[in-house]
Amino acid sequence: MILVKTFFTENPLRNYSYLMTESESGESWVIDPFEAGAMIEYIKKNGLVLKGILNTHQHWDHVQGNAPLAEAFGVPVRKLGNADALRLTDRYTLEALDTPGHTLDHQAFVWKVQGVPHALFSGDTLFNSGVGNCRGGGDVDQLYSTIQVLRQLPAATILYPGHDYRKRNLEFALTVEPENGRISDRLRELKGIGPEELAPSTLGEELQVNPFLRLGSPEIRKNVFPVEEPLSEADQLGRELFKRLRNLRDNW
Repeated sequence: MILVKTFFTENPLRNYSYLMTESESGESWVIDPFEAGAMIEYIKKNGLVLKGILNTHQHWDHVQGNAPLAEAFGVPVRKLGNADALRLTDRYTLEALDTPGHTLDHQAFVWKVQGVPHALFSGDTLFNSGVGNCRGGGDVDQLYSTIQVLRQLPAATILYPGHDYRKRNLEFALTVEPENGRISDRLRELKGIGPEELAPSTLGEELQVNPFLRLGSPEIRKNVFPVEEPLSEADQLGRELFKRLRNLRDNW
């Protein structure tokens, strides 16, 4: 069995880091370590065998724990090519997927069970109720294309993002789709629950509340494009709506 331990750092960026562990062997992989100390302590306390470190991208808050972890356990920082996979057990693999947009070198990691996607470690590409910004060397057109790929994953796919921006993203989502009662319900559900205790959402749940996955919503289109604009192709309309949403979120 594969277990996922979430580490939340109470900093302004609200980073999530993850430790994947095969329960029988104790073999583990770290994804996007921010605060290495807590992870080192946990690995040693539980007698785990760290095999390596993976990063979704090279922004400092996703890699600053690399060196302390590598030194403490003598393990490599691995860089996988697109579609390269780590074999965790006979049933489980972790496959790299190029997901440019937030940065041009961004990758996500798809945890598969017997070849079927089970969870997505999405870094700063796809968040709960939002997507990553493109201000640190990214490209919004590439991000749009990447999100169209990710939305095709099975609805049951569990989402493990790189940051906890859930409340703020839901509040923004409500400004562009105020009649969506599911968004209000999710905001109420967050009260009194800490970021480490929040249950991860699934892609299917995100399709109900994430405006960047809901480009077909008439309400979102009306609120983002208050004046009818001459956009000829449906795909172009979706792309322009996505870009306008990202710009609104950047300045919100």
